[in-house]
Amino acid sequence: MKQFLKLSMLTFFVTHTGIGQKFNDTLISKNSEINFAKTQKRGIKKNNIIYYVENDLQTISAYKGSKLKWQTNVISICGKPKNGNPEIRYVGYNTDKLLIVMGKHNFAEIDINNGITKLVG
Repeated sequence: MKQFLKLSMLTFFVTHTGIGQKFNDTLISKNSEINFAKTQKRGIKKNNIIYYVENDLQTISAYKGSKLKWQTNVISICGKPKNGNPEIRYVGYNTDKLLIVMGKHNFAEIDINNGITKLVG
């Protein structure tokens, strides 16, 4: 099932964003966090990798240069939040993981090396 999901997400990437993704630099933050309530930024750039929240506000992709490193749908993996919309509201970069807030009170972590996602509260 995981391989099918990975293949499905890769197909989505190729179909909808194209190989050689180019980003509008105004949407990429060099800071360590983005809060969608306060900014229009969609990604964080750290160590030449862009961690980008896709248009569905549920998927985070890691791009090294113009190549997809990994992609994860946080809501699919962690489940819909009990309160609030099923979408990412906050992303924070913390050395080896991304800290995610979704809905109103749900928290997830994503390993920045491989995209492994887990619900933490």
